[in-house]
Amino acid sequence: MMNVIKEMLSYPFLVRALAGGMMVSLCASLLGVSLVLRRYSMIGDGLSHVSFGSLSIALAMGWSPLKVSIPVVVVAAFFLLRITENSRIKSDAAIALISASAWPWELSLPPSPQGLPPM
Repeated sequence: MMNVIKEMLSYPFLVRALAGGMMVSLCASLLGVSLVLRRYSMIGDGLSHVSFGSLSIALAMGWSPLKVSIPVVVVAAFFLLRITENSRIKSDAAIALISASAWPWELSLPPSPQGLPPM
């Protein structure tokens, strides 16, 4: 059993992947507790809907998807924080509001018979 582990750790890419995974797990555990206590546990789901909607619009317009999606998601995250700070809307309700408002944009891209354009 130890020989298998030693052999696996002899590959540099696997050592880097293990180190990266350990760093991600440490960051996720530290951030996860504070996000759950502040009632932002569903923020990833809400922002993923915003991202998918912006990707749909970018593909329909022929723009670069990531150049559109990343700024839109950042603006949506700031807007989400602004909603919860300056109103009586709780954070879970604000996440649901952002997620539900992104649904029409997600469904706006009709399916193409040729598939997606090359990037």
